[in-house]
Amino acid sequence: MSERTETSTTWANKDGSLTTELAAGPVRFKDELSGDWRDVDVELAELGDGSVAAKAHPLGLRLAGKSGTPARSLKAAQSEPATDLVTLGQGDGAITLQWRGGLPAPAIDGTRATYENAVPGADVVVESTRMGFEQFVEVKEKPGKDGFSYTLPLRTKGLKAEQQPDGSVLFTDKKSKKTAVMPAPVMWDATVDPASGEHTRRAAVAMKIVKVKDGVDLVLTPDAKFLANPATKYPVTVDPSASSLSNVFDTYVQQGETVDWSNDVELDLGNPGTKNDADGTPRTAHSFISWNTTPISDALVMDAKLSLWNFHSGNYTGTSCPNQSWSVWSAGAASTSSRWTAEPAWIAEKATSTETRGNASCTSQPDGWINADVTTMVQEWASAKAAKSHMGLRAPDEDNTGQWKRVNSANAASNPPKLTVTYNYRPRTGTKQEAGPPFFSYSGAYVVNTLTPTLRDTFVDPNGDKVNGTFQIFDSATNAQVGNVIVSPWVNSGQVASVTVPAGVLANGKTYKFRTSPYDGTHYITGWSEWKTFTVDTLPPVAPTGITSTDYPSTSWVKGAGQAGTFTVTPTGTDHNWLGPWTA
Repeated sequence: MSERTETSTTWANKDGSLTTELAAGPVRFKDELSGDWRDVDVELAELGDGSVAAKAHPLGLRLAGKSGTPARSLKAAQSEPATDLVTLGQGDGAITLQWRGGLPAPAIDGTRATYENAVPGADVVVESTRMGFEQFVEVKEKPGKDGFSYTLPLRTKGLKAEQQPDGSVLFTDKKSKKTAVMPAPVMWDATVDPASGEHTRRAAVAMKIVKVKDGVDLVLTPDAKFLANPATKYPVTVDPSASSLSNVFDTYVQQGETVDWSNDVELDLGNPGTKNDADGTPRTAHSFISWNTTPISDALVMDAKLSLWNFHSGNYTGTSCPNQSWSVWSAGAASTSSRWTAEPAWIAEKATSTETRGNASCTSQPDGWINADVTTMVQEWASAKAAKSHMGLRAPDEDNTGQWKRVNSANAASNPPKLTVTYNYRPRTGTKQEAGPPFFSYSGAYVVNTLTPTLRDTFVDPNGDKVNGTFQIFDSATNAQVGNVIVSPWVNSGQVASVTVPAGVLANGKTYKFRTSPYDGTHYITGWSEWKTFTVDTLPPVAPTGITSTDYPSTSWVKGAGQAGTFTVTPTGTDHNWLGPWTA
C-alpha cells in the first residue's frame, strides 16, 4: 500500500499498474494526537464517565450518558435546563444538540443509542453515521391535548447557523465556508410498504429557528393532524439530523419529496410501486454521487468498477427473483438543494448492470455488493483531470417496479459506495537531453567530437516502471529525418537512457537535432520532447600561438599550487570554444 487519503486507498500491482479504491465517504481519518490513520468505526461505546462516543469517528461524535431526572412531561421539559445530548466536531467547529430536561442512561445497540422515556410516551434516539448523526424522537402514543411541540437548543460556538428557504439549517465558519447541514426535519409512522421497504406515511415537521446568545433554538412542531389521524400507526418518528460537508457527497431525490436527503444512510433508485397521496404520482427516486477523483487524475484507466451495497430490491415476482437492470449516468453535481423538481443534469448513460441483491424473499440474493463496469466514464474523468466527478443512478425503466433498489449511502455505518480503479500512467517526457562526448553545451547546443556520438535522456515513470527511450534525429538544415529511430535499452525510472548513433548516419561539420519519446512497456507519451541541437566536429582546433600569465610566468614561481591565476591564451583561428575554469 503506497498511498492513503480519507476516501482512497492505493496499491501497487505486480505488473506495475496501480489500483485505487475510492470511497464515497470517509473510510479513515488522521488522529490529531498520534498523527496516524484510523479506520472509521461509528459503533457506539460507553466511556468510563458514563458518556457515550463513537469508537472512531472523523468528527469525534460524543453522546450524553445518564444526566439528571427526565421531565414529567413534554410541556414541563420546555422550562427545564438544557443537557448536552450529542456533539459533533471540536473547538470552534463543534455543533452541540441539547435536550431540555434530564436523560436516562442510554441503551446502546451498535450505532444506535436509545434514551427510553426521555419524556413520558417518547424515546430520544441518536444514531451515529459516517459523517454526522441522526437524532430521532420516537413518539410511542398519541399526544394529549397539549400537542407535541418541543425545543432542541443547538449550540454552535464558532459556527453561524442560518435557516435556508427549504427549512434546512446551514452552518458556516468565520470565513463563511460551509461546514455542515441539518436538513428540514420529517416524520413518519410505523407503516412500512412490504414491496418497497419504505415508510409510506410521512408528513412535514415545522421547524422555527430562534437565535440566542450562543447558538439557536430549534422549535419543532410535528403535524398535529398526522398525529391525531386514526390511520397513523405508532410509534411516530420525528427526524432532524446533521452531517459535515466534505469534498465527497451523495444524495437522492424522490418524486413528491421536498426535503434534502443528503444526510440519509441510503440511496434509492427506481419506482417503489407506491404513490404520493397528494397527486397519485409514483414515488420514483434518482441518486447522485460526487467522487474525489484527484488520485486518478490523468491516469490511463484499465478497469473501473462501481460497487453499491444493495440491502433492498423490488425484484421478487412471487415465484422468482429475476435480476433487474439499473444504470449509471454521467451527471451534474448534486447539492443539498437538489430535489426531484431541481435535480442535476443527466448528461449521458455510461453503464448498465443487472446485478441485484437484498430481497428477503430471495434466498439466493442476500444483502451484498452489486457492481457495474464504469471504465469508460472513469477514463473520461481521469483525462479531464477532474478533482471532483459526478454520477447519477437510476432505473432504465421507471414503470418497472421490479427495478426498485435501496443501497447504502456514504453516510452508512458500513459499506459505503466505492469505485475500484486499476490504471497506469504514461512515462513523463524526458527532461535532460544531452549529446557527446564531451557532453558540453554552448548556449544550449552541443558539439560532439565523433561521428558515432552518444545521445541520452532521463525519463521518469510515475508508476516506477522500467522505461526505454526512442531517439529520432533530424538534419537541422533540411528538417529531414536521418537514419532510423534508435531505441535505448531498458533502464530504471529516473536513470539515464542512452543510445549510440551508428556509423554512416552523421557527417562532420553538420548540425543535427534530436528528440525523444519514452515507453514503459505499456504506454508511450502522447508526443515528443523538445528538440536538442548538436554539431559534429571531429577535427581538433589548431593549437594557440601563445599562453602567458603574470601569476605563473614561464621563468619563475610567483604563486603556489592550487592558487588562482590569470592566463592569456592567443588562439590561431576561430575553430574553438572556451571551457573552464582550470586549476593549476
